[in-house]
Amino acid sequence: MAYVVRVESVSVPGVEVRAVEGGARLELVNRSGRDVVVLGLQGEEFLRVTSAGVEENRVSPTWFASRVIGGSSAGGDAKAAPQWHRIATVPRVRWHDERARELPARSWSVPLLVDSREPGVVRGSVVAAPVPETGWWWAGGILGAVVVGLSWRFRGVLAVVAVVGGGLAAGWVVGSAVLASSPAEGVGVQVLARVWPLVSACGVVVAGGLLLFKKVDILVGIAGACLAVMVGVGDSAVFRYGTLAGPSWGRWAVAAALGAGIGLAVAGGVRWYHATGQAAADQPQDDQADTRVQAE
Repeated sequence: MAYVVRVESVSVPGVEVRAVEGGARLELVNRSGRDVVVLGLQGEEFLRVTSAGVEENRVSPTWFASRVIGGSSAGGDAKAAPQWHRIATVPRVRWHDERARELPARSWSVPLLVDSREPGVVRGSVVAAPVPETGWWWAGGILGAVVVGLSWRFRGVLAVVAVVGGGLAAGWVVGSAVLASSPAEGVGVQVLARVWPLVSACGVVVAGGLLLFKKVDILVGIAGACLAVMVGVGDSAVFRYGTLAGPSWGRWAVAAALGAGIGLAVAGGVRWYHATGQAAADQPQDDQADTRVQAE
Protein backbone atom coordinates (compact mmCIF):
# COMPACT_ATOMS: atom_id res chain seq x y z
CA MET A 1 0.00 0.00 0.00
CA ALA A 2 1.23 3.53 -0.82
CA TYR A 3 1.22 6.32 1.73
CA VAL A 4 1.06 10.10 1.52
CA VAL A 5 3.07 12.38 3.82
CA ARG A 6 1.04 15.48 4.63
CA VAL A 7 2.18 18.70 6.25
CA GLU A 8 -0.80 20.07 8.12
CA SER A 9 0.54 23.10 10.01
CA VAL A 10 3.64 25.20 10.69
CA SER A 11 3.55 27.36 13.81
CA VAL A 12 6.07 29.95 12.54
CA PRO A 13 4.63 32.62 10.19
CA GLY A 14 6.68 32.95 7.02
CA VAL A 15 8.03 29.39 7.22
CA GLU A 16 6.67 26.94 4.66
CA VAL A 17 7.15 23.17 4.82
CA ARG A 18 6.01 20.57 2.32
CA ALA A 19 6.68 16.93 1.51
CA VAL A 20 8.62 16.26 -1.72
CA GLU A 21 9.76 13.16 -3.62
CA GLY A 22 6.54 11.37 -2.76
CA GLY A 23 7.13 12.04 0.93
CA ALA A 24 10.72 10.82 0.94
CA ARG A 25 11.92 14.25 2.10
CA LEU A 26 10.66 17.41 3.72
CA GLU A 27 11.36 20.84 2.26
CA LEU A 28 11.50 23.96 4.42
CA VAL A 29 11.54 27.49 3.03
CA ASN A 30 12.15 30.33 5.47
CA ARG A 31 10.69 33.68 4.37
CA SER A 32 10.17 34.94 7.90
CA GLY A 33 13.39 36.94 8.13
CA ARG A 34 14.17 35.09 11.38
CA ASP A 35 16.68 32.40 12.23
CA VAL A 36 14.97 29.02 12.22
CA VAL A 37 16.66 25.86 13.52
CA VAL A 38 15.29 22.39 12.81
CA LEU A 39 15.81 20.22 15.88
CA GLY A 40 16.91 16.64 15.37
CA LEU A 41 15.84 13.22 16.59
CA GLN A 42 17.49 13.74 19.99
CA GLY A 43 16.52 17.38 20.34
CA GLU A 44 19.88 18.61 19.04
CA GLU A 45 20.31 21.46 16.56
CA PHE A 46 20.29 19.87 13.12
CA LEU A 47 19.66 22.48 10.41
CA ARG A 48 19.81 26.28 10.59
CA VAL A 49 17.91 28.24 7.95
CA THR A 50 18.34 32.01 7.80
CA SER A 51 17.96 34.71 5.17
CA ALA A 52 21.63 34.10 4.32
CA GLY A 53 21.13 30.43 3.51
CA VAL A 54 21.30 27.00 5.11
CA GLU A 55 23.81 25.41 7.49
CA GLU A 56 23.92 21.82 8.76
CA ASN A 57 25.38 20.56 12.01
CA ARG A 58 27.68 17.70 11.07
CA VAL A 59 27.99 16.33 14.57
CA SER A 60 24.23 15.93 14.84
CA PRO A 61 23.07 12.28 14.99
CA THR A 62 20.19 13.32 12.74
CA TRP A 63 22.69 14.51 10.14
CA PHE A 64 23.99 10.95 9.85
CA ALA A 65 20.48 9.51 9.77
CA SER A 66 19.36 11.94 7.07
CA ARG A 67 22.00 10.98 4.51
CA VAL A 68 19.77 8.27 3.01
CA ILE A 69 16.23 7.00 3.46
CA GLY A 70 16.16 4.65 6.41
CA GLY A 71 19.68 5.66 7.37
CA SER A 72 21.13 4.77 10.77
CA SER A 73 21.52 7.49 13.36
CA ALA A 74 24.76 5.87 14.57
CA GLY A 75 27.34 8.61 14.71
CA GLY A 76 27.46 12.16 15.96
CA ASP A 77 26.96 13.52 19.43
CA ALA A 78 23.72 15.25 20.38
CA LYS A 79 25.43 16.93 23.35
CA ALA A 80 28.43 18.28 21.44
CA ALA A 81 28.68 21.91 20.37
CA PRO A 82 27.26 22.31 16.83
CA GLN A 83 29.71 22.32 13.94
CA TRP A 84 27.93 24.35 11.28
CA HIS A 85 28.73 23.95 7.57
CA ARG A 86 27.04 26.13 4.97
CA ILE A 87 25.33 24.10 2.23
CA ALA A 88 23.17 26.71 0.48
CA THR A 89 22.95 30.47 0.01
CA VAL A 90 19.16 30.53 -0.24
CA PRO A 91 16.76 29.86 2.67
CA ARG A 92 15.55 26.53 1.34
CA VAL A 93 16.52 23.02 2.46
CA ARG A 94 15.36 19.44 1.88
CA TRP A 95 16.16 16.46 4.08
CA HIS A 96 15.15 12.90 4.87
CA ASP A 97 13.34 12.81 8.19
CA GLU A 98 12.31 9.44 9.57
CA ARG A 99 9.80 11.13 11.87
CA ALA A 100 7.67 11.83 8.81
CA ARG A 101 8.02 8.32 7.40
CA GLU A 102 7.30 5.86 10.18
CA LEU A 103 4.52 3.39 9.44
CA PRO A 104 1.78 2.41 10.04
CA ALA A 105 0.03 5.67 9.24
CA ARG A 106 0.18 8.13 12.09
CA SER A 107 0.67 11.77 13.06
CA TRP A 108 4.17 13.24 13.27
CA SER A 109 5.90 16.45 14.30
CA VAL A 110 9.27 18.15 13.85
CA PRO A 111 10.30 20.73 16.48
CA LEU A 112 11.80 24.11 15.54
CA LEU A 113 13.68 26.78 17.43
CA VAL A 114 13.22 30.39 16.31
CA ASP A 115 15.84 33.06 17.06
CA SER A 116 17.46 30.67 19.57
CA ARG A 117 14.64 31.11 22.09
CA GLU A 118 11.13 30.68 20.68
CA PRO A 119 9.83 27.12 20.15
CA GLY A 120 7.98 26.15 16.99
CA VAL A 121 6.69 22.97 15.45
CA VAL A 122 5.76 21.40 12.11
CA ARG A 123 2.87 18.96 12.33
CA GLY A 124 1.67 16.45 9.79
CA SER A 125 0.44 12.95 9.21
CA VAL A 126 1.11 9.85 7.16
CA VAL A 127 -2.05 8.48 5.55
CA ALA A 128 -2.85 5.77 3.05
CA ALA A 129 -2.79 7.08 -0.52
CA PRO A 130 -5.71 6.37 -2.83
CA VAL A 131 -4.81 3.87 -5.53
CA PRO A 132 -4.94 5.50 -8.99
CA GLU A 133 -7.13 4.08 -11.74
CA THR A 134 -4.22 2.37 -13.50
CA GLY A 135 -6.29 0.96 -16.35
CA TRP A 136 -7.74 4.34 -17.25
CA TRP A 137 -4.28 5.91 -17.56
CA TRP A 138 -3.14 3.12 -19.87
CA ALA A 139 -6.38 3.38 -21.86
CA GLY A 140 -5.96 7.13 -22.19
CA GLY A 141 -2.42 6.77 -23.49
CA ILE A 142 -3.42 4.10 -26.04
CA LEU A 143 -6.46 6.11 -27.16
CA GLY A 144 -4.22 9.13 -27.66
CA ALA A 145 -1.87 6.99 -29.73
CA VAL A 146 -4.74 5.89 -31.98
CA VAL A 147 -5.88 9.48 -32.52
CA VAL A 148 -2.36 10.64 -33.36
CA GLY A 149 -1.76 7.68 -35.65
CA LEU A 150 -4.96 8.39 -37.60
CA SER A 151 -3.79 11.98 -38.08
CA TRP A 152 -0.78 10.90 -40.14
CA ARG A 153 -1.85 13.00 -43.14
CA PHE A 154 -1.69 16.27 -41.19
CA ARG A 155 1.90 17.33 -40.79
CA GLY A 156 1.06 20.39 -38.69
CA VAL A 157 -0.93 18.30 -36.20
CA LEU A 158 1.92 15.82 -35.82
CA ALA A 159 4.39 18.65 -35.27
CA VAL A 160 2.27 20.11 -32.48
CA VAL A 161 1.84 16.69 -30.86
CA ALA A 162 5.61 16.14 -30.96
CA VAL A 163 6.43 19.50 -29.41
CA VAL A 164 3.77 19.26 -26.69
CA GLY A 165 4.33 15.58 -25.86
CA GLY A 166 8.10 15.90 -25.84
CA GLY A 167 7.94 19.14 -23.87
CA LEU A 168 5.77 17.59 -21.15
CA ALA A 169 8.09 14.60 -20.90
CA ALA A 170 11.16 16.83 -20.66
CA GLY A 171 9.46 18.91 -17.99
CA TRP A 172 8.65 15.75 -16.02
CA VAL A 173 12.26 14.56 -16.15
CA VAL A 174 13.75 17.93 -15.16
CA GLY A 175 11.09 18.57 -12.52
CA SER A 176 11.78 15.20 -10.93
CA ALA A 177 15.50 15.96 -10.94
CA VAL A 178 14.94 19.31 -9.21
CA LEU A 179 12.83 17.73 -6.46
CA ALA A 180 15.37 14.94 -5.97
CA SER A 181 18.39 17.27 -5.77
CA SER A 182 20.32 17.77 -2.56
CA PRO A 183 23.58 19.39 -1.45
CA ALA A 184 25.29 16.03 -2.00
CA GLU A 185 23.72 15.45 -5.41
CA GLY A 186 22.78 18.58 -7.34
CA VAL A 187 20.29 18.93 -10.16
CA GLY A 188 22.97 18.11 -12.74
CA VAL A 189 23.69 14.74 -11.13
CA GLN A 190 20.00 13.90 -11.00
CA VAL A 191 19.51 14.89 -14.66
CA LEU A 192 22.46 12.73 -15.72
CA ALA A 193 20.82 9.80 -13.95
CA ARG A 194 17.93 10.14 -16.41
CA VAL A 195 19.78 11.51 -19.39
CA TRP A 196 18.32 9.10 -21.97
CA PRO A 197 14.65 9.84 -21.20
CA LEU A 198 15.53 13.53 -21.38
CA VAL A 199 17.38 13.10 -24.69
CA SER A 200 14.40 11.18 -26.09
CA ALA A 201 11.99 13.91 -25.04
CA CYS A 202 14.14 16.68 -26.49
CA GLY A 203 14.64 14.66 -29.67
CA VAL A 204 10.88 14.48 -30.23
CA VAL A 205 10.60 18.26 -29.79
CA VAL A 206 13.37 18.84 -32.34
CA ALA A 207 11.85 16.35 -34.78
CA GLY A 208 8.46 18.06 -34.46
CA GLY A 209 9.99 21.44 -35.22
CA LEU A 210 11.82 20.10 -38.27
CA LEU A 211 8.65 18.44 -39.54
CA LEU A 212 7.09 21.85 -40.13
CA PHE A 213 9.76 22.63 -42.75
CA LYS A 214 11.12 19.32 -44.00
CA LYS A 215 10.06 15.77 -44.74
CA VAL A 216 11.61 14.04 -41.76
CA ASP A 217 8.93 11.39 -41.39
CA ILE A 218 11.27 8.54 -40.51
CA LEU A 219 13.04 10.75 -37.95
CA VAL A 220 9.69 11.57 -36.32
CA GLY A 221 8.82 7.88 -36.22
CA ILE A 222 12.10 6.89 -34.58
CA ALA A 223 11.96 9.75 -32.09
CA GLY A 224 8.38 8.86 -31.20
CA ALA A 225 9.29 5.22 -30.61
CA CYS A 226 12.15 6.28 -28.31
CA LEU A 227 9.82 8.56 -26.35
CA ALA A 228 7.23 5.81 -25.93
CA VAL A 229 9.82 3.34 -24.66
CA MET A 230 12.04 5.59 -22.52
CA VAL A 231 9.31 7.68 -20.86
CA GLY A 232 5.90 6.20 -21.67
CA VAL A 233 6.78 2.62 -20.76
CA GLY A 234 9.86 3.37 -18.66
CA ASP A 235 7.92 5.58 -16.23
CA SER A 236 4.59 3.75 -16.44
CA ALA A 237 4.92 2.75 -12.77
CA VAL A 238 3.43 6.17 -11.96
CA PHE A 239 0.09 4.80 -13.17
CA ARG A 240 -0.09 2.42 -10.22
CA TYR A 241 1.64 4.40 -7.48
CA GLY A 242 -0.50 6.42 -5.11
CA THR A 243 2.35 8.89 -4.53
CA LEU A 244 4.80 10.34 -7.02
CA ALA A 245 8.46 11.16 -6.50
CA GLY A 246 8.27 13.86 -9.19
CA PRO A 247 5.80 16.66 -9.95
CA SER A 248 2.15 15.99 -9.16
CA TRP A 249 1.21 16.12 -12.85
CA GLY A 250 3.59 13.26 -13.66
CA ARG A 251 0.84 10.80 -14.68
CA TRP A 252 -0.38 13.25 -17.32
CA ALA A 253 3.15 13.71 -18.64
CA VAL A 254 3.82 9.96 -18.87
CA ALA A 255 0.42 9.26 -20.47
CA ALA A 256 1.11 12.04 -23.00
CA ALA A 257 4.55 10.56 -23.73
CA LEU A 258 3.02 7.12 -24.23
CA GLY A 259 0.24 8.33 -26.53
CA ALA A 260 2.33 10.83 -28.46
CA GLY A 261 5.27 8.46 -28.77
CA ILE A 262 3.34 5.47 -30.12
CA GLY A 263 1.17 7.68 -32.31
CA LEU A 264 4.15 9.48 -33.82
CA ALA A 265 5.97 6.19 -34.41
CA VAL A 266 2.98 4.88 -36.37
CA ALA A 267 2.24 8.15 -38.19
CA GLY A 268 5.88 8.70 -39.10
CA GLY A 269 6.18 5.15 -40.41
CA VAL A 270 3.02 5.45 -42.50
CA ARG A 271 4.09 8.80 -43.95
CA TRP A 272 7.53 7.41 -44.80
CA TYR A 273 5.98 4.32 -46.41
CA HIS A 274 3.65 6.41 -48.56
CA ALA A 275 6.44 8.78 -49.57
CA THR A 276 8.79 5.97 -50.64
CA GLY A 277 5.94 4.11 -52.35
CA GLN A 278 4.98 7.20 -54.32
CA ALA A 279 8.60 7.75 -55.32
CA ALA A 280 8.84 4.16 -56.55
CA ALA A 281 5.62 4.53 -58.49
CA ASP A 282 6.86 7.67 -60.19
CA GLN A 283 10.23 6.18 -61.14
CA PRO A 284 9.06 4.03 -64.14
CA GLN A 285 7.26 7.02 -65.66
CA ASP A 286 10.44 9.03 -65.45
CA ASP A 287 12.40 6.19 -67.10
CA GLN A 288 9.86 5.98 -69.95
CA ALA A 289 10.08 9.72 -70.48
CA ASP A 290 13.86 9.52 -70.69
CA THR A 291 13.61 6.68 -73.23
CA ARG A 292 11.26 8.68 -75.50
CA VAL A 293 13.57 11.66 -75.43
CA GLN A 294 16.56 9.52 -76.42
CA ALA A 295 14.58 7.88 -79.24
CA GLU A 296 13.59 11.26 -80.73
